[in-house]
Amino acid sequence: MTASRQVVPEFARRMLAVVLLLTMATIPAAPSRAQQATSEIFRLLTFQVGDSGPRLGATRGDGLEDIVDVHNAVTYLYRAGAPEAATLPAIPIDLRSSIEAGDVPLQAVRSVHATMLRLRAAGRFAEPGADRRVFHPPGGVQYLPPIQNPSKVMSLAGAYQRRAPDGTPGAYDDAEYPSFFFKSPASLTGHATDINLWGLLTTGVYEPEFAVVIGKTARAVPASEALDYVVGYTIMNDVSSRDLPQGQHGTQGGSMSKSLDTFTPLGPYLTLKGDVPNPNDMDIAGFIDGERHVWPVPNGNTSYLTFTVEETIAYLSERMTLLPGDVIATGVPQPTMTFAEGQLVEITIGNLGTLRNRVVSEPIPGHRPISPRRAGARSR
Repeated sequence: MTASRQVVPEFARRMLAVVLLLTMATIPAAPSRAQQATSEIFRLLTFQVGDSGPRLGATRGDGLEDIVDVHNAVTYLYRAGAPEAATLPAIPIDLRSSIEAGDVPLQAVRSVHATMLRLRAAGRFAEPGADRRVFHPPGGVQYLPPIQNPSKVMSLAGAYQRRAPDGTPGAYDDAEYPSFFFKSPASLTGHATDINLWGLLTTGVYEPEFAVVIGKTARAVPASEALDYVVGYTIMNDVSSRDLPQGQHGTQGGSMSKSLDTFTPLGPYLTLKGDVPNPNDMDIAGFIDGERHVWPVPNGNTSYLTFTVEETIAYLSERMTLLPGDVIATGVPQPTMTFAEGQLVEITIGNLGTLRNRVVSEPIPGHRPISPRRAGARSR
């Protein structure tokens, strides 16, 4: 009896190992994130068509695939009696609200997008069109900032290491804490929109920045847990002016020169964090009229950040409560780039796509720029 009790478990163990090996041999290996084609990456966005107002959209890739109007797609599935509609959770009307509601509605959006692609490929979809249109060509929509009305838009200053070839540290490489400033959420604009100099400037400065979007309320979180509070990433152009006439008090900082309307292009998409394997290893490239800007120091990658993404979130959350939808831009590899009216500005970061904006200078109709006050004078 003792011998049989020893033999049977050993036989069962060996048979189980054989079954597992055979099973694994029939399952194709999943591609690694590094191998994942950018064209397959899922994207979330906010857009509008005509005067429709903001719409929640989903697509994939880098702007070549159709955009699915998420809520029109849900309506279509219900009206068609599709079995997929029976298990769908509620999906809030906009992206920020969906983020606030947690991972379930975001995964539901992914499911809706995949379902609509599958139905169309199988010939089981008929486009309703007009106000109920489900699929939009990427060139047929107006891109809005992915996050509408975030409570905070912040950016780092002096964020990238600038060590000389001999290893000598740059001005901010040994900083004790990150340096931050706020940008007005009202300065946000979307992909393929205009950056307007408003007739106040002849040139501007654009700063390609990798941006983090907060997914849930964060207060004093440790760096080791910081990415748990991130929903995804996007691209921000931290447009600024170096010669805008403005006050000289030290507390003003860069908030005025960086917060003109349209001075914060954001997008085109929100890419969920699961599709960004390492936020601390993202290549950053800037282009003006198609010509790539090459930095004199090869630090165009988030691996050169003096403070990691996790350390940055921990630092900020210790000083203020971060809310779902808050945008944290991680600063620009130096030097910044100057652009002028009529030029096309593009930013490509890692696998996040390309943010593209045209520069214009259209003064406010009928507006006369305010002249500087003479010393000692007082307006009445």
